[in-house]
Amino acid sequence: MQLVLLRRRINHYIGAMTGEWIIFGLICAALLALAVLAMFGPMWRTRLKDAEGKVDTDIDIYRDQLREVDRDLERGVLDEAEAARTRTEISRRLLAADAGARSEAQDAPRTASRTVAAVLSIGLIGAAAGLYFSLGAFGYGDVPRAVRLAASEERRAERPLQLEAEAANPILDAITQAEPETAEILQALRGATFERPDDIQGWAYLAQVEASIGNMQRAARAQERTISMLGDTATNEDYVRLLDFLVIGTRGYVSPEAETIALTILRRDPTNLPALYYAGLMYAQNDRPDRAFDLWRRVVEGGDQSIFHWRLAASQIEDVAAQLAIDYALPDQRGPSAEDLEAAEDMAPEDRQAMIQGMVSQLADRLATEGGPPQDWARLISSLMVLGEEDTARTILAEAELAFGGDVQAVGIVRAAAREAGLIE
Repeated sequence: MQLVLLRRRINHYIGAMTGEWIIFGLICAALLALAVLAMFGPMWRTRLKDAEGKVDTDIDIYRDQLREVDRDLERGVLDEAEAARTRTEISRRLLAADAGARSEAQDAPRTASRTVAAVLSIGLIGAAAGLYFSLGAFGYGDVPRAVRLAASEERRAERPLQLEAEAANPILDAITQAEPETAEILQALRGATFERPDDIQGWAYLAQVEASIGNMQRAARAQERTISMLGDTATNEDYVRLLDFLVIGTRGYVSPEAETIALTILRRDPTNLPALYYAGLMYAQNDRPDRAFDLWRRVVEGGDQSIFHWRLAASQIEDVAAQLAIDYALPDQRGPSAEDLEAAEDMAPEDRQAMIQGMVSQLADRLATEGGPPQDWARLISSLMVLGEEDTARTILAEAELAFGGDVQAVGIVRAAAREAGLIE
């Protein structure tokens, strides 16, 4: 019943979005038309011409005035002296107008100008439409956060189970492609576990050998049997091994069973990196980049960079951060860490100063040009205090507070670092 109501709410918003899309389309069309008119309108228009096809310029006006002076002289309206002065003044203006006309560029042919204007207008409209269809979301209006979260939870609840996902991604038995020695061992292990189904070591070894040749789905079944027999004595390493087999066996998909295992591990050990990574991957696959970012951040900022789960999280965290409009940089791109500063204590004073100064300069340049999360600003302030540049640290603190504005949590992180460094009380 709840799912039916949820679908009705989503359909309601989709109907409202149709009207919003029409208005949005009309506004975009009007703005595009104004841009085309402003840019290419002058190329389309040509100057007015008289009946003989000549451009009506100031030169023609002054020539008419000279003829008018001759007619006034014949009618007696002007005497010779006045006529001569008038001719002189008009002639001076005529010469100036002629000189200016010679310096002006000639009009391009009307047909060529209009053809170029039409081609450029069509090109501009096509480029704008192509850019929108490439980067925009056609027909996708605003959806309230509550509806998005509800849709995410529904998607998570209805996603395929492990065996369904494996059936959709069948993997052939790789034993025929294995080395003869490995294939022989594997055949023997399969036979042994069939004959002795309660042999825990046999099942554990079978899981490892199956995984070594790429039979992840078979490895997962063997590891599940191993953990089932181990019971309460199964370790987190046993569960992590099973997690790897399950996710790799479905080509990166985190099933409900894999999610349950990850959460079980985290209840035992909240800092377990593989479990944190897989939990984050599950949220990323179900339109919750906010939770994925929080979990992967714990992996990349506090984990061992040598394990492949760290590398997987590091390769994806910037993408989910971009979805949240967060400018995030990996820890190894941020500048001096606490460990860097501690290691520098044993260096010669001038070497230590040069090393820290170089890293601080890189960090400051990146924050000035690209911005960054509050942790980066906090690190910069701490580093500047180590260098004794208190005034610069105060300036950076003020810039950070201005940059984050109403983000109370971000400002709190920066001010906490400033307080710890002794910059503020």
